[in-house]
This record gives sequence, C-alpha cells and structure tokens, in this order.
Amino acid sequence: MSGTGGRVPAASGGAGLARLDAMMRARSVAVVGASSDAAKIGGKPVALMKAHFAGSIRPVNPNRPEILGLPSVPRIGAMEEPADMAIVAVGAAQAEAAVAECLDAGVRSIVLFSAGFGEVDAAGLAAQERMADRCRASGARLLGPNSLGLINFHTGLYATFSAALDNVWPRKGSVGIASQSGAVGTYIMALAAEAGVGFSHFIATGNEADVDVADCIEWMACDPQTRVIVAYIEGCRDGGRLKRALEAARRAGKPVIAIKPGASDEGLAAVKSHTGSLAGSKQVFDAVLKAYGAWPATGMEEAVDLALACCTGKFPSGREAMIITPSGGVGIMMADACVAAGLALPAPDGKVAAQVRALLPLASTGNPLDTTAQVSNDFRLYGQVIDIVATGSGAPILFIFMAHMGKTPAVTELLKPMLRDVAARYPDRVMAIVTRASDDFRAEMTEAGFLVFEDPNRAVAAVGALVHFARNFARAGVPEEVIPPMPPGELEKAAADPAIAAALLAALGIPGVPLRRAADPDAAAAAAREAGYPVALKIDSPDIRHKTEAGGVHLAIRDEDALRHAWSRMMADAARLAPGARISGATVSPMLTGGVETIIGSQNDPDLGPVVMFGLGGTMAEALKDVVFAPAPVDMARACEMIGQIRGHELLEGWRGSAPVDRGMLASAIVAVSRFAAANRETVESLEVNPFVALPNGGAAVDLLLQLRGGE
Repeated sequence: MSGTGGRVPAASGGAGLARLDAMMRARSVAVVGASSDAAKIGGKPVALMKAHFAGSIRPVNPNRPEILGLPSVPRIGAMEEPADMAIVAVGAAQAEAAVAECLDAGVRSIVLFSAGFGEVDAAGLAAQERMADRCRASGARLLGPNSLGLINFHTGLYATFSAALDNVWPRKGSVGIASQSGAVGTYIMALAAEAGVGFSHFIATGNEADVDVADCIEWMACDPQTRVIVAYIEGCRDGGRLKRALEAARRAGKPVIAIKPGASDEGLAAVKSHTGSLAGSKQVFDAVLKAYGAWPATGMEEAVDLALACCTGKFPSGREAMIITPSGGVGIMMADACVAAGLALPAPDGKVAAQVRALLPLASTGNPLDTTAQVSNDFRLYGQVIDIVATGSGAPILFIFMAHMGKTPAVTELLKPMLRDVAARYPDRVMAIVTRASDDFRAEMTEAGFLVFEDPNRAVAAVGALVHFARNFARAGVPEEVIPPMPPGELEKAAADPAIAAALLAALGIPGVPLRRAADPDAAAAAAREAGYPVALKIDSPDIRHKTEAGGVHLAIRDEDALRHAWSRMMADAARLAPGARISGATVSPMLTGGVETIIGSQNDPDLGPVVMFGLGGTMAEALKDVVFAPAPVDMARACEMIGQIRGHELLEGWRGSAPVDRGMLASAIVAVSRFAAANRETVESLEVNPFVALPNGGAAVDLLLQLRGGE
C-alpha cells in the first residue's frame, strides 16, 4: 500500500506529537467493521490483538453480538468509554461516516485501513481532506487512509491486517520502522526479522492525510523503547518538519536509516539554471538526510545491515580501522572499500608488528595485516593475532576476515572463547567478523558484541555508516546565522541587470571582476582600453540567461579589431538564437588568468527548501556533474567539507605544479550564497555564481544568474 494521494498540512510538533501517544501506545481499541473471519481485513487485527494485546478490545459490528469470542457493540457510540484508538476497516463509501462517528464518540486516534481516496482521484482526495480536517478539529490523530496500520511489539498492539505476519513473527526489540508504503515497510521488517532484528514499532502511514513519516520519526526519537529508526520515504510534504524530526533523533543519539526512492529530476520544478538541472531530487534529499545525521540507504539490504549494526549500540570513536586477514586478496578488497567509505588504515606500530612476526614469521604486518595461510596449521594463532592487534593498535574499528572458519566447528570451538574474551575486554570497539557463518556461530558472536557479515564490502559499508552516526551524534547543533531578506524590488532589479547583480555579490562579500557596460562597439572599445586587454565581452540582456548558448560570450579578446569583430558576431548570433530578446548592449570585463573555475549555487527545493551547491564549474558544469549539496545555510566547517567532497578536489589543492587555491575564500563564498538563499527562500528560486574562479590568493565571481520564484 503506497501513499501517493494528496498532501494536506498535518499537526506539527507540540500537542500534535503528544497526541500520537494515544495511537502508538493505545490501551483500548475499537475495531469498526470487525469481522468474524480472522483472514479478513476487519477480522485479522481482532484475532491478533486477542492473542497478544493486554488492553481492551471492542469489536464494532451491527449484525453480530460477538466477534471471534469477544462481545461486540452495534456502533462505536455505544461503548461505555471512548477508546484510545479506533481501527476503521470499512469500504471507502462508508469510511467518512465511520470516521465522523468515531470522533463523535470521543475516540482519540484513528487508523484508517480504507483505500480509494487521494491515491485514486480528486473526489477521493477531497473526502480524505474532509476527514483530516474533522480529526484536527477534534484533536484526534489520523493514520491513513490507505494504511496497513501499526504495531507496538512491546504492548501487543497489532492494529494491522498485514499478511507478512503469516510468514514471519518478528520479536520485540529496539528498531522502529516508519514507511509510507505498507508493502515496502513489511518487506523490510520481514527481512530484518529473519536477520535477527527485534522491533519496537511498525507504522505504515499510507496517504498521510495527517500522520506522516516525519511525525513518526520525531515520536520515536522520544520513545524509550526505540533505539534505531528505519524510514521509507516516497515524498515529503513538509521539509521543515522532516528536518526537525531528524534533528530530534540526532540529539537523542538515535540513528535514522532512510530509504528514498527516485533518482530522477522530476521532483524539482523546471528552472533555467545549471544548479536546478544538477539538483536531482534524490541527490538533494540524500544531502539533507546526511546533514541532519541520518543515513540514506541504497536499498533494503543495506537498511537491514545498518539496523543490525546499530542495534549493538556501539558507534566508533574514530575512523581508524585495522584489517586482519589470512588472505591478501580479500585484504586489498577491504582496504579499497575502507578508502571509499572514508575509513583510515593506520599502520600498526613496531611492537604489534614484532609480536605478530614472532608468532608468524611470514606474516605481512602492514594494514591490512595478512597472516597468510600459516594459521591453518594452528588456528589458535589467528586468535592470538586478533588479541595482539586489538590490544596494541588502539584502533576503534577492527575487521576480522575468517573465510570459511565460521562454518567449521573444529575451528570455531577453538576461536570462540578467544573472540569472546577480546570483545569483553574492549566493549567500546566496533569489531566486525567477515565469514561464512553457521547460525550458531553467528548468534554467539552477535551476542558477544561482534558484527557478523558474509560479504566484506557490506561489512565495511555498515561500519562506515556507524562512523557517520558517531560523528553526527557528537557534534553540537549548528546555529543558523540569520541575515535579513532583500526587498523583492531589489531582487527583481538584480535578476535583470548584470551591474546590480555584481553589486549584490559584493554586498554578500563575494568579490567579482570589474564590469563595464557598453551600448555600442565604440563604448565597448573605450571600456576595453580602460580595463586592459585581454577582456571578456558578454551580451547584456535580461532575457538571455545562459549567454554561451546564445553566442553571447567571447573570451580572451586581445585587441580592438578582435573586439569589434566579436561584437558584430555576438549581436548576429543573439538575434538568430534568441529572437525577440531585449538587448541593451554588452558588458566588458578583464580576463582572469589562472585559477580553477567552480560553480556555487543555490536551489529552492519545493519540499526541502533552499540547498547550496558547490562543484567544478564553467561551461562544463552540467557535463561534469561533479557537485555536492547541503541544506542552506552552512557554516565554514560544512563549506570546507563540501570543497573536499567533490571528485575533482585535487585540482583545488595544486595540480601538476599549480598553486593551491584559497580554500578560505572559496568556503566564504559558499557560506555567503547559502545564507542569501536561506534568508530569501520566499522570493528566490535559484542563485548561481558560475564560474567563481578560485585563485591562489582570493577568488572572483565572473557571472551571476538569479531566478526569482514564479519567474520565467
């Protein structure tokens, strides 16, 4: 079941969040549309709760005095006391009246199984919104419609009709799942349950007429029974509330593992800027998740891996890792994966190396530490090497590759006591065993505190995410430095006039190149003499946003004859490629020599708000797609991280003899654009400084494209 219906505002935080207790921790439940057939939608929750729920269950059915051995009432208003929760399991045609009756009876929360609303047509959406409005007016919370329901595993509250429970019975634990899609959420739950994960809650939000995934994340961030949160998010109707929920989980030290499908650009409004075309909805969403401490999982398999890893409650104190392996090939593979995951591989000190060589003279004592096949003569030697490295290296992360040992009882019986001893002596270390494991060995090592994987790359990826969580749990919240928004009239002028745009950049603290306007070739020649050749000549038109595509940019002009020729050609090209465009003339500016062309931009995402972008720029920006995003505003530390995250960051550090660029100036420009975007989120669609030429001493903005919201 997938919530693709309409979006209406939900209650936000405060009392709205507190009222979710009546749903998530309900002690009394009425089932409207209850059935005596336990296989039906109205019967399954009754049967499940009868077997597991300690609270009160009251079926509602006008035709039967008893449902599955429980006394029923003909209508919900006939109950002695209002229920904390009403499950509504009737057809779409009866659902709206049933919801109204529940509210009139004083019900505090409603789980609406019924489908056929916003996910179907406009009439369904209108009915959905009416029900949500009535719930809000009464102070009740609504889950659904088109919801698979919810489960509180600790209280036995099975307000669901999920068929997944016919095949796997999850145990109670500390992982909470919130999913817009019931089918996806229960599939993740089943996979995780089979892998050994225990659960606190499962919530399928469906069409999200009221309660959405952000509400669930924020509620579980405060729930003492939930330590890990897995979320499946198809869309986000309120980016501000999602950010607040993620921040609440981060402050509580609870990892959020989120799956967001959709890698296309369809989630963004069409905009006429490189930034907009580069800002794919998935890329922006993932950037926001990471910025608020969550982890964007690539799929269900990774989500399950991370849920298992996070359940240990151990998060590395650093990113330094040691790899122990009897196979050089696997060691190389894991080393590559560590580099990709941002983990460091420090060499062991001389004492550790000497102790290992004393046991195994042929061992390679680097990192990875390769014992070679010598250990096959006496596998206890492998356990001793693990002890030596754990004791002597001090690395917060230890990867132990055991090949087929985990399925060889004669070997595991030798190694289990040694491994348990190491785990007990270093309880704060993150230690991952990579092996083909028997169920017994996996269970015993997991209980001892190890992560157990069969695939080396999956082990490294999971630990890399743990490092991300640890780093984000430790940091303080970054206060947003607020600058006042600009008057819309001034922004409109800057969007249309290059000279005013250059002044805008200067006011933001972003230096630019001197810009001279010319109405005709003679004025351009005079401006070039004043600026000094070589110069750049660019078309001056409020209607031509991408000048290069309209033949409106000529660079490195070295004399007056070349300037006049460029003017004639530029005007002819502009008339041909941009017919009807208003042309005031051209601008003349001195050419910058050296440096690296970068792009600094902002984009106002329709759901998540303003984001700032940085990457390699110039005319090749879209072709290279070497960019990173972060929610705006950012501080200097985050801006510096962005600079180091692009693939081509080495070009900025001094490439083949060139001088490194001024990273401080570059970071300051990123911060300035991000603050401008955040302050003017109500009026600015996008701002693009492209290129911003990063120089060894400073930098300069060469061109600016400003697009206002609702503009062409």
